[in-house]
Amino acid sequence: MAELVSPVTPNPIQWQEEYIYCLVCLAAAAALVVLLSTFNGRLEPSWGDNIQLGTVLIAIMSVYRLALKAIVEACVGQGAWIWVSGFRKGKTEAKLEDFKMFDEASRGLYGALVLLWRMKASHFACVGSLITILILGFETFSSQMVTYTEVPIVFAGKASLDTHPAPAPPRSETWHNIASNGFGEKSLMLSTKAAVYNGIIASDIVPNIPVSCETANCGWPVFPSLAVCGACTESLFNTSCDSQKGCSYTMPSGTSVYDQAGVPSEHHFTVAPSNGSSTFPNENFKAVISLFDIMSSAKTPRDNTIQAYQCGLWFCLRSYNVTVTNGVVNRSVVAEWSKSDFVPRSSAHYDEYVFSDIPPRMNAKQHARYSIPSDSLRTLREFMDKLMLGNALQVTDSVIYDTDWIQAMDTATKDLSSLSGWVSRLALSLTNDIQLTGIVRSNRNSDYGGTAYIMAPRVEVNWYWVAYPVTLMVFAFLEPFTPFLRTVQKDSLISAVPTPAPSCIPLRDTMLFCHVSKTIHTQVGDGMDVPEGLNYRVGRTEIELVRKDNGEWIFTEPRYH
Repeated sequence: MAELVSPVTPNPIQWQEEYIYCLVCLAAAAALVVLLSTFNGRLEPSWGDNIQLGTVLIAIMSVYRLALKAIVEACVGQGAWIWVSGFRKGKTEAKLEDFKMFDEASRGLYGALVLLWRMKASHFACVGSLITILILGFETFSSQMVTYTEVPIVFAGKASLDTHPAPAPPRSETWHNIASNGFGEKSLMLSTKAAVYNGIIASDIVPNIPVSCETANCGWPVFPSLAVCGACTESLFNTSCDSQKGCSYTMPSGTSVYDQAGVPSEHHFTVAPSNGSSTFPNENFKAVISLFDIMSSAKTPRDNTIQAYQCGLWFCLRSYNVTVTNGVVNRSVVAEWSKSDFVPRSSAHYDEYVFSDIPPRMNAKQHARYSIPSDSLRTLREFMDKLMLGNALQVTDSVIYDTDWIQAMDTATKDLSSLSGWVSRLALSLTNDIQLTGIVRSNRNSDYGGTAYIMAPRVEVNWYWVAYPVTLMVFAFLEPFTPFLRTVQKDSLISAVPTPAPSCIPLRDTMLFCHVSKTIHTQVGDGMDVPEGLNYRVGRTEIELVRKDNGEWIFTEPRYH
């Protein structure tokens, strides 16, 4: 019978490997915190062609996880050693199959769960099992420590580009898109005619003029440009009726519509150029492109609806804010100005209308001159007046239109309350053409050169996720001291307690150097020839680990029950 010897006081200095693992953990944790603190809120760094911040973080966390797992494995192994050697008098607890449970608990999820269930959280090795379970979530949670937000950064440009990688958008300081036929007559260029036709007929106009942005993300300062503004205002009209002929409705400018007596249902629509009235346009609308009246009479058996509007188009000055985000152009009007003065011809310029008293919010550069030559304005107005003249008449189901343009206007303005939308589309179509075909005086476009951006990832650290591995490290560091506290407790163990097992040898290999009593060995029989036979024969055998006089350790059945 083996005899027990005096207890051996445990010496923490024996755990040199664990200290090395702890130092590796501390170094990895320090590197992690320093790295994240350095680049938090900054652009993602790149070292070489393929090494990114994420790659470095993965490497650090891999070293961290492996070192932490090594500490936990050693601690769970020590727990198994103490669980068997810490046999209490009169109470049988340890069994041979417990070695398997501790070994699996140090290496996998299932074993860790079994240990927690068997020990009911009463053994210090349960902390190691819990850490083993939580370590499995490192890959998931470590990916949440850092997120990346795409932010624009200034694009430095290429050697082939101008000073500004984003040239100024199309804009116009003056407009003279007319040509002479050689007989002293002037006419609009084809692009402007097309813009007028398109504005009258089309149901939708592209609002954004294409801009040059090589990187798909650009921004420009607010810039002014010639544009076309438009509006409609409701007008008064006089009514004159005759029992034989019907009723006539006349605006102050002379534009009129009528409904015939004895006709139960009809629609009369008319458009005519005018010179405006005392209320429209106001005095700031000097560079007027077109003024015209629109009237309609919709007669039904029940009632007769008359609508009368004065409409106008004029040159104005608009300031725009243009950006490009992910290749999508965003264009908005910041301010608008219509006041202009007529300036007679001089040696420097033709008769023209010059915008004056431009407010600072328009961001017009000092000494910039925005003007429209009078011959350009006159030619455009004459062309518009020819189109804004005609009638549409509908009696029963038959509709007669004087021109295609009248048909388009009648169709677009069936409900004259939507007239402003149609006028806005016409003004936008003309604006696009004027800004594309207009003239910018030399060296003025560079004043509104933009900045090109590229999207780059910015590092955003979620520090609450960093607390996850750090907390596990703290618990893992505290766990190795628990065996030493357990081994020095008074009256908690039998008279001899073994020194904690040397951690340099794995738990399953350490058991190879322990003997087994003949009684237990005899119970094995042919159990090694049968699957799970060894566990079936002796796995549930209660054991006690004792040390003989010669220093050998032996598993034997407990002496106290």
